[in-house]
Amino acid sequence: MLFDLRPKDNKANLFDREAELSKVINYVGKLNIPITIVLGLRRVGKSSLILVAIKELNMPTIYIDLRKFEERQYLSYRDFILELQHNINELTRRFPKLVDFLKGISGVSISGFRVSFSWKSNNRVSFAQLLDALNDWASDGVIVVLDEAQELIKARGFNILPTLAYAYDNLRRIRFIVSGSEMGLLYRFLRIKDPESPLFGRAMDTIELTPFTRGQAIEFLRRGFEELNIEFKDYDEVYGKLGGVPGWLTYLGLKYYEYRDLSRAIDETIDYATALIRREFGNFLIDKQSAKDRYLAIMRMVANGCVGWSEVKRGLEALTGIEVSDSRISEYLRQLLDSSWVIKVNDKYCPAEPLISAAFKA
Repeated sequence: MLFDLRPKDNKANLFDREAELSKVINYVGKLNIPITIVLGLRRVGKSSLILVAIKELNMPTIYIDLRKFEERQYLSYRDFILELQHNINELTRRFPKLVDFLKGISGVSISGFRVSFSWKSNNRVSFAQLLDALNDWASDGVIVVLDEAQELIKARGFNILPTLAYAYDNLRRIRFIVSGSEMGLLYRFLRIKDPESPLFGRAMDTIELTPFTRGQAIEFLRRGFEELNIEFKDYDEVYGKLGGVPGWLTYLGLKYYEYRDLSRAIDETIDYATALIRREFGNFLIDKQSAKDRYLAIMRMVANGCVGWSEVKRGLEALTGIEVSDSRISEYLRQLLDSSWVIKVNDKYCPAEPLISAAFKA
């Protein structure tokens, strides 16, 4: 069903992403690209695209969903390795022979077909050695998904970039899919263009999902309501108020099905979306408390109409009553751009999507 709030995992329910799906399948399956990057705003359908691609590829997969760490200030090796442990135990249940390839790895304990990983510094399991074992085991390859991988920029006490580089160069059966909604932050984490980065110089193919156009949004809604046997005509009103982010259109479809009242459905969708956006912005501010009021002020300026750099500077100085350095202004805007809260359009800073604007309007 198109109006299902959960990520899609069936090709029949993945609307109008045929080209992007074909690319993922080709990059990961046919071309054996070591690392494929999937980018897009929040709720634009990245997880659905990846899940459907995995199903179509029919390869053993480890899916590490890093969204659960969005509210954390930092990410420990224990956090990461327990997620990996859970996923590998899912594989050993399906493929018991995998256990034989994990035996003998330092920091791995085995009981029957269940494995446990140590994260203690004197005996912690090596991510690289686990990938070695998976590479040796999987004759047709293994997919490792790092969903919302920019969260790994919070890692403390470990760094997976050298392991990604090692796997890229040496493990021909391991393919990574790395996704991110905070696009600039993801690239800052990967440091692909940094000569000091382990991943410098490695080619990666990138697929970017964008919100639906007006035509795509109308067709998505039309098909969704058709599945529910509902006649609907007010497509332009919905697109004008909600934009083309599939997650918001899906929520609207369900609410209209429930109420059969468009105004109420739109209002509830906006209330739901803006509350969620504000909560997510709160997560963004976790490590920025000293500048919290300044970031909020910038978002309120942007929400009321695209603004230039100088307007942001004047607005912040009016708020604080003191001079704010040019470098500080640039850093605030860079952080907001990197985390996909704002986008730059003709030297103006604008909300990344309409409901971000609604969430911060005064």
